[in-house]
Amino acid sequence: MGKIKSIGALMLGLTLLFSCEKNGDFGFGSDDVSPVEFSVETVGTSSSVVLLDSISSTNLGVGFIGNIDDPDVGKVKATTYAKMELNEDDLNSISEEAILDSVKLSIKFGYLYKDFAKTVRLKVSLLSEQIEDTLHITTNSTAISNELVAAGNILIDELDSVYTIDLDMAFANRLFEIMRDEGPEVASQEAFEAAFPGLAFQTEDNSSNAYGIVLDPESSMIDFYYSEVSSTGAVNVPSTHKITLGDLTHYFGLELDRSGTALEGLTNTNEEYSPSSGLRYIQAGAGIVTKIDLSELETFANLKPEAIVNTAQVSIGPIEEPVDGVTPPTRLLLLLTDSGNRVIRDGQNFRAIQQDGSNPIGSETPLILLYDEDSKTYIGSITSFVGYYFSDVFRRNQFFIAPPSVNGELGNVVFRPEDFKLKVFYSELK
Repeated sequence: MGKIKSIGALMLGLTLLFSCEKNGDFGFGSDDVSPVEFSVETVGTSSSVVLLDSISSTNLGVGFIGNIDDPDVGKVKATTYAKMELNEDDLNSISEEAILDSVKLSIKFGYLYKDFAKTVRLKVSLLSEQIEDTLHITTNSTAISNELVAAGNILIDELDSVYTIDLDMAFANRLFEIMRDEGPEVASQEAFEAAFPGLAFQTEDNSSNAYGIVLDPESSMIDFYYSEVSSTGAVNVPSTHKITLGDLTHYFGLELDRSGTALEGLTNTNEEYSPSSGLRYIQAGAGIVTKIDLSELETFANLKPEAIVNTAQVSIGPIEEPVDGVTPPTRLLLLLTDSGNRVIRDGQNFRAIQQDGSNPIGSETPLILLYDEDSKTYIGSITSFVGYYFSDVFRRNQFFIAPPSVNGELGNVVFRPEDFKLKVFYSELK
């Protein structure tokens, strides 16, 4: 009898189970009976444009040269300034009988603003004042003399390749004679810098592209090729001496002219600005970023305290069509700021929204918004950040949209404020 009761109870249970699925009282049999409701919310935002101050350009191993004329952000003239390292320990090998044969300036290019204008009309001048051993920013400059050290056209076939041009022989002979004769100007690095403060790298004023030059002693240098006396008395022993660039202080400066653009009134740093065009701007090097306020996310999170964040996505785009030949930055970051409109640092890093799964208050794994060329849109997942936000673990509402390196390129991004979208996909129990 006990077994019969057990079997009866089992059959009754199975009957109830199938009855529930069929009738929809509970379970997941249909949308109507699901205990969980899935929804999506596009969170509203407000935005403005901010000009950052004090963009460091010191000892980055790269410098920019050239001229940009962009209808959105205006004109940019870039100049790179670099000390020369004498390498005085090697000068003892130059004898009084040495004869100079030729002098070459070697330089490596690592960046192009426009991908099709690859002929660099380079000019290199001697500085007329010394470069201070201090922090230099992109608005700094050092006085340039009228003495042209080198000039020539270079066709860049491939980035990260080393190219050479001849040094002006009058300058080269003067410097070689001082080195050969052990003049007081080469008694020490300090004496050398007093006589030869450094070099300014520029392009011709009518050039219409900008370039990044790599400054390191392995690829950027002045090579003196000279002949020494052999043991038989013949002057035919080839020798070299290198003056290198990159190990000592170097930086780049930018001259900016925004007249005639929607950013013409953008002059005060760390203040929110509304461009006359109604658009939003980001310009690397010049320190222009777009500020986003997520206060409506806080309102939404407070209205939905029990919501479960399934995924959250940020998108920016489609962006405005860039100037022909210019590729927008491949990545963007969301950097933390505040009412003072300054970037918040954590040591050498900037505080930013972190990648999914990372510590929300960390700074070593910043979220990267990747650019999709087909849709002309930047996209990134901020699920962890919004999840922490809803849990009230970490809430920040003010962010800058910025290039991954504010001083490592010169590209710009322009977009409509309504094309910044934050979508939150969430679920709730009925």
